[in-house]
Amino acid sequence: MDEVIFLEVLEGDAVHARHRLERFPASVGRGYGNDVILDDPKVSAEHLRIDRREDGALVLRDVGSHNGTYRVDPWAPLAELELTPDTRVAVGDTVLRFRARNHPVEDTVVGPAPTAPRPRVFEQPRTFALALAALLGASVLEAYLTNYGRTDWSELVVSVVIPLALVLLWAGGWSVASRIARRQFHYRSHAAIGSLVLLGAFVLPLLLTLVGFSLALGSGLSALHHVAFLGLLGWGLFWHLRYVTRWDPRRLVRVLAVVTLVFGGLSRADELLGNESFSPELDFPRTLLPPAFRLAGTQPVETFFEETDGLVEQVDALVKED
Repeated sequence: MDEVIFLEVLEGDAVHARHRLERFPASVGRGYGNDVILDDPKVSAEHLRIDRREDGALVLRDVGSHNGTYRVDPWAPLAELELTPDTRVAVGDTVLRFRARNHPVEDTVVGPAPTAPRPRVFEQPRTFALALAALLGASVLEAYLTNYGRTDWSELVVSVVIPLALVLLWAGGWSVASRIARRQFHYRSHAAIGSLVLLGAFVLPLLLTLVGFSLALGSGLSALHHVAFLGLLGWGLFWHLRYVTRWDPRRLVRVLAVVTLVFGGLSRADELLGNESFSPELDFPRTLLPPAFRLAGTQPVETFFEETDGLVEQVDALVKED
């Protein structure tokens, strides 16, 4: 290998960091006295050292680390290893790769003219605060509107606690995934996205109920609600994954579109196959709305019975057949 080598810290197949090594011996570990410092709690303060032998070869030696050093391919523990181009070793949860100065690089990707970067709205503190406040307000409003009896303050408290706990736990799970994949938690961003998704889950049914009540829409409203829910779910997953993966946004959209369509088809498989599910519950909107919101004209009772004449004839015919 050349006198100058490069130590690469990998994240999967991607390079997280590169360190130029010119003088030997060179030390690697978590302590601040090392030539290369690794932010990995499973790496010892002084983990390994790279020395040059008398014959000029570079040799990697484990200097008594707690968790050991391992060759990646083939996987095996090691105490000493002669470095060759593309040698990979694992220390703790970190994979290191060594490359020579003359290692070839891939051709440059020609892209569109760059534009000034814009900070994502989810990373701003006020976004999470506003989204969470709106979510809790919508949850309390929904609990109040769907309550036909006296105001139950315990239900209103629960309507605040449950969405808050869901947001915090949901954001925590995605933050752990971000920490593993991208080495940053992005907790505030994931919490803002989760708050907006849950807010949409509360607001969409209310809006669709209002539209259905105002325009007297019965059939088709359930399908519209299903499509809106799938769109909301896909939007939330897209932004969560933007903080976890390094995929191109267009590729991510294509993958999520397929996943969302498959999930939507499976969730409505019974209806698509003509199997009607039986439920003893009455299917009606529980939200009380004022009559002033009704835009469509009401039908008299006589019109309702006139429209059921055909159904009555069919039922009578079935009774005669039996």
